Amino acid sequence: MTSITMTLSSPDVDLKDGKGSLTASVTNGSDAPERVVLGAFPAPSTPPTPPVTTIANPLRVIAGKAMEQYVVSFDTTGAAAGSYPVKLIAYSADDAPEDYADQAHVVTLVVPKAEDPKPTPGFPWLWVIIGGVVLLAVIGGVLWFLFKDATVPSTEGRPQAEAVQMLKDAGFGVSTTETESAQTAGTVVKQVPDGGTAAGRGSTVQLEIAVPVKSTVPEMIGSTIETAKSKAAAAKITLDLSQGSTCTSSGGLFQRCVVVGATREAGEKVQPNTLVLVKTEQRDIGIFVDPKQNMCKIGPDICNTKLGF
Repeated sequence: MTSITMTLSSPDVDLKDGKGSLTASVTNGSDAPERVVLGAFPAPSTPPTPPVTTIANPLRVIAGKAMEQYVVSFDTTGAAAGSYPVKLIAYSADDAPEDYADQAHVVTLVVPKAEDPKPTPGFPWLWVIIGGVVLLAVIGGVLWFLFKDATVPSTEGRPQAEAVQMLKDAGFGVSTTETESAQTAGTVVKQVPDGGTAAGRGSTVQLEIAVPVKSTVPEMIGSTIETAKSKAAAAKITLDLSQGSTCTSSGGLFQRCVVVGATREAGEKVQPNTLVLVKTEQRDIGIFVDPKQNMCKIGPDICNTKLGF
C-alpha cells in the first residue's frame, strides 16, 4: 500500500445559500509517482438525500514526495436545516477505497435555519393621519389669514384707478357705480364699508364714482327770448337762435320776441352746456303760443335740426 495522506482546510463548512467549498491537500509519500483519486462517500448518518459533492479532477498523477490540492464543492440547495456529514478518502487508483478507510476525513456541512420572513409592514395609517392633521392646520392658517378682518382703506376723494388699486392691495374686491356729483369727475364720492372700518379679506367694497351733474332743460315755450335766455343760463345750457328764428329780442312797447319751439323737451336731462336750438317769432302783446306745445317737435320742418339735437 502506498503512503497517501490528506489534510483539509477546515473540518466544517458553513454554507451560504446552500453552497460552500473547501480545499483538500493530498500528498504522495512514496518516491515513485502515484495515480491518486480523491473520492466523496456518504457518512453513516447521511440523510436519504445526501448533499451533492463535486471534486475537480478527482484522478491525478502525483509525483513522489509531492502534494496536490483538490477543490471540493458542496451543494445542499433545498435541504432542511441541520448538519450533513460527507466522508472524503484519498486513495490509489490501483486499490479499493475501502483499503484507505482508516485515513478518511469526515466533513460536516452546516445548513443554517432559514430566517423567519419579516412581517410585511402595514399601511402607515398613523403617518397618514398625522400628515392629514398637519395639512388641515396649514390650510386653516392660510384661510384664516386670507379671510380674517382687515382695515378698509379710505378712498373718498381719490381718483377711481388709485382707489381700486388701494383696495385690491389690501385684499378686497371692488365694485363701482356712477353718481352725479359736484365733485371732480372720476373721483370717489362714497364707499361702503367706510374707510377705517374692519371687513373680511376678500369681501367687496362698493365705490360711487362722481360724474358731472346733468342739466335740466327749462320750460321755454311761450316765454320771451329774454326769459328763455335767463332760464337757459341758470340751467347751464346754451340757446341757438340762428335757425328759423325771426327775432332775437323783444322790440317796441307792444311786441315781444316769443319762443315757439325748441329741439329739447322741458324737463329733459342733458349734459351741461348742451346746445338747444330754439325758434322765435315776434308777437304782439296778448298774442302768444300755447306754452305746452313745442313747435319744433310738432313740425320738425319748422326748426333746423341739422346740429344733431
